[in-house]
Amino acid sequence: MIEILIFELVLIWSYFFVVIKKIFSFSKNILFSIFVSNISLITFIGTIIMGLFKFDIIFVVFSVSIVMIGMHLLYDSIRRRYDILSKKNENFSKIKPVLDYSVMALILYKIIN
Repeated sequence: MIEILIFELVLIWSYFFVVIKKIFSFSKNILFSIFVSNISLITFIGTIIMGLFKFDIIFVVFSVSIVMIGMHLLYDSIRRRYDILSKKNENFSKIKPVLDYSVMALILYKIIN
């Protein structure tokens, strides 16, 4: 049971960074791709391979499908809310670069430490 939970959490964690790569602008996306997104993609693929060795292929395919669909739905939902908020409030779009740099700084801090 714990192996299944770890498998699902690693799938969600690694695919989360693959999906949020779309959020960052091009100049920040280069650093993000090099440091986080590629490692997360390798982790995602490695987790799938590990899952194929430990679990049934139908379970792995179903889990990967659910994680991928869920992450994209979550991203689209958050993106729609962001678009609505940025249209209502001009200052909200000014905060986005600060949030981008804050997330990048947090990720780099976690990688270094």
